[in-house]
Amino acid sequence: MLQSAENLGPAPTALRASRERRLTRLAYVAMAMLGVNVGWLGPVLGQISHTINASLDRTGLILSAIAAGYFIALPAAGEIGHRRGPHFLLILTMGLGTIGLLLLAKAPTLTSCVWAAVVIGCGQGGIDVASNALVADLNRDRLAATLNYLHMMFGVGATLGPAIDGFALANHIGYGPTFIGGAVVSAAIGAALWITPRVEFARAIEDKDNLRELLVHPLIWAISAVLFLYVGAEVGIGAWLYSYLRGGAVPLAAPTASAAVSVYWAGLIVGRLLSGAIAHSISAARLAAIGAIVSAMALLAFLGTSALPMLAYPLVALVGFGFGPIFPNMIAVGAQRFPARVASMTSIVAGGAALGGVALPWAMGVMLVTRGRGASIGAALVATIIMLAVLIGLDLRQNRSAPP
Repeated sequence: MLQSAENLGPAPTALRASRERRLTRLAYVAMAMLGVNVGWLGPVLGQISHTINASLDRTGLILSAIAAGYFIALPAAGEIGHRRGPHFLLILTMGLGTIGLLLLAKAPTLTSCVWAAVVIGCGQGGIDVASNALVADLNRDRLAATLNYLHMMFGVGATLGPAIDGFALANHIGYGPTFIGGAVVSAAIGAALWITPRVEFARAIEDKDNLRELLVHPLIWAISAVLFLYVGAEVGIGAWLYSYLRGGAVPLAAPTASAAVSVYWAGLIVGRLLSGAIAHSISAARLAAIGAIVSAMALLAFLGTSALPMLAYPLVALVGFGFGPIFPNMIAVGAQRFPARVASMTSIVAGGAALGGVALPWAMGVMLVTRGRGASIGAALVATIIMLAVLIGLDLRQNRSAPP
């Protein structure tokens, strides 16, 4: 049975609704903070390299350590979220994030930075699982909409992160105080979660699917495949778009190419905002498929008009816009099928997403260097088309299994 969160007794309807709204908002803020932590690390790697007296490429091990921590945390996060509830898991992982940021702010050597990064990664993996599961548990009647808004907040945070770095650099503030400030915010979110009473779900859901059955379920594999391809294409385009635009026959100026990357991420945020607004009127799988169609067509047009740099902005905005609904709606598909195992389900499919975020951007970088610009973005287009085929299959399967 799904026994999430505890309370001394059934809360009055108004009080319960207030707590649900408060917890949903805190999950949104936690996801935004996760986005900030992802967005602000890259721009300060040079500062960290100088402070710890290590080469920039070796300092990049911090990013690998965060990814390793994320992977390490996923199985435990899924089980803790299932057994103790996502509210407890989110408090725990906000604490891990706080500790990791404090350690990284004060780390004097590369080794200590790497260990701090592992702690940060464990926190990030847990926050990802917990926030998705908590929002899903609290908002069953508007699942896809609230998950889209949750992931929109990640995009907002990822956009704010570099802006915070820019402000700090302009005011001669080092990364140490910046990370300490982030730790304070993370601790405040954790404290707010701690003092908010957990919600007891009156609804009972049979827990028929154990972890082993989840791991071999075809739907889990399909969602994992979609997220592997989606995150790989999304992150790969975000990582290499600047180099693509700077290396063309008519290269864009550095500020213009950099702004195009921001436009891409802004498109993703808008896509999730709109997806949340219309999620009540269209199935989650179909909405994700429509998004993939938009992105595939925009990528194809982008490749075909590479000699016309003035079209870069609207086309990359459309690519991001189409990508926006895919991740949250895939989580919604899984949560609808496995309502008693949302945390475990999320931890499994997030592993596929993380693998895609490592493998495909690396492959796109290799292609950019060895085969040219077109091959690199073309790889993202191929991934998007394959993803679209899987999404169409999911939508058709859901339509066949739906009651008449």
